[in-house]
Amino acid sequence: MTHMEKAMVPRRGLRIDLTFRPLPSPLIGLGGGWLGVRAGADESVVALAALLVAVRVSIRRI
Repeated sequence: MTHMEKAMVPRRGLRIDLTFRPLPSPLIGLGGGWLGVRAGADESVVALAALLVAVRVSIRRI
């Protein structure tokens, strides 16, 4: 295995949890995404920003 292939393997014991936030936050993310698309922003950037507003990401070491 080369050095780059070893670098792409995730570490053992790492847990990534994605949970939706309480109700107003997903609606705010959806509204912000809609405004971003209407303003002419790139759809992939807008979708990522709306996802980060709507979802709580927690990373833990097991």
